[in-house]
Amino acid sequence: MRRWWQLVVLGIAMIPLLLKSGDVKAAQQPQQALVKQVNAAAAPNGFVGAETCALCHGDLAKKFGSNPHSELALTHEGKGVTCESCHGPGQAHVESGGDKTKILDFLTASPKVVDAKCLSCHLGTHANFDRSAHALAGVGCTSCHSNHNPQTELHLLKAAEPKLCSSCHTDVKASFSQPFHHKVNEGVLTCSDCHNPHGTLQDKLLKTAADQNAVCTKCHAETLGPFVYEHPPLKMEGCMSCHVPHGSQNPRLLARSNVNALCLQCHTASMNFTTPGTPSFHNQANQYQACTTCHTQIHGSNANADFFK
Repeated sequence: MRRWWQLVVLGIAMIPLLLKSGDVKAAQQPQQALVKQVNAAAAPNGFVGAETCALCHGDLAKKFGSNPHSELALTHEGKGVTCESCHGPGQAHVESGGDKTKILDFLTASPKVVDAKCLSCHLGTHANFDRSAHALAGVGCTSCHSNHNPQTELHLLKAAEPKLCSSCHTDVKASFSQPFHHKVNEGVLTCSDCHNPHGTLQDKLLKTAADQNAVCTKCHAETLGPFVYEHPPLKMEGCMSCHVPHGSQNPRLLARSNVNALCLQCHTASMNFTTPGTPSFHNQANQYQACTTCHTQIHGSNANADFFK
């Protein structure tokens, strides 16, 4: 009789365990069904297809239809960019119950890994990125771009220009608040009109014009030339020998408030300069008579070696 009661007590004690085991099995059934579905559909290389990804990531899948990467897939008859084109084969990720280490997670991967993946497709237009200032500073593709949650349709940026650029370049942001500045804050220009964030062969990531001159001459064509009589700084040192590109307290973005002082940086008699000094009859004490009052064609002239006309 005592043994019978022991069996009854043991059976009652095991009831919660059996119920819990049943709950676990019930909870595991959808996951097991998903794994079976994946194994049945998976290719030999471990790809499971975008439809499988959408079973868990439905919110991202819905928004991805308007993404340029999705449009590429349609353009190439289904052979273009899908989830696993960027994140890698998903079979191990699904079978593990969503382990992020089994797939390329762009939020946790290092910038070099992310850049290498993006450049596997975008290398043609961004061939200089690896040697750009951004890449060398560890600023990767996903520092500026968001594939699934972009704030701009163009280029899938995390924020629109210039807000995106000024989040790092705070010193330049202040320059656009100067009295004289390029109209970036007003929306007339953007940072990428002058700079290529993915790298160029020029300093400061500057773009170049079609004829390989400074990017300034794309807009300021009257300074481009060619001139019969060229002002050497334009070719040798560039526009920034006299101008501050982002913003200045001086008209025409000049580096000095006094035009004469700007000119005399070079045109002062010196054993170290080959630049001609100012003639003795010039009245440099008259600070209100700027050099450009007479030397009007200061960027270059086709008629006069002294840039009078």
